[in-house]
Amino acid sequence: MNPPSLIEILLVTALGGLAAFGGANGLVAVIQHQWVRTGALDAQAFAWVFATSYLFPGPRAGFVAGVGYLLRGFPGAAAALVGVILPACVTSAVVHAGLRRLEATIRSVAAPAAFVVAGLIAAAAWDLADSLRPGWLELVGLAAAAWLAGPRDVEPLWLVLGAAGVGLLAAWLL
Repeated sequence: MNPPSLIEILLVTALGGLAAFGGANGLVAVIQHQWVRTGALDAQAFAWVFATSYLFPGPRAGFVAGVGYLLRGFPGAAAALVGVILPACVTSAVVHAGLRRLEATIRSVAAPAAFVVAGLIAAAAWDLADSLRPGWLELVGLAAAAWLAGPRDVEPLWLVLGAAGVGLLAAWLL
């Protein structure tokens, strides 16, 4: 079987890159479907490249360079890297341009959005809290944290450290 062209490597990894936000799982499926299943890439070689990519720091999608290298050498590795990076760069540029246009609107809804986010977090945590049956001390602490996390611009680290301190104090006193 003829190896795929550099353009095909770039396009396939770019397609996989669209599904790679948050990890390389989408890329694995696309590469397996496009090249392993068809025999263009040996399944054991693909598994080896994928497994060895976990030995090195960095994004999990970096294994595509090894796949590109196995398919077409160094030019294939370069095409695969450009393909996997391109969707993220284009998406970032589009989001950046859109956010600059919406900056005034975002600022106008930022303060009310903090209360909406706090409400969503509280609603999500309600089931957990219900099973714990919190006492009055926990409820006061929750109200204080919600009040501080609102429009007061308190650094989240201080909220976490304060909650830990209150918890330790309560455990020591009670």
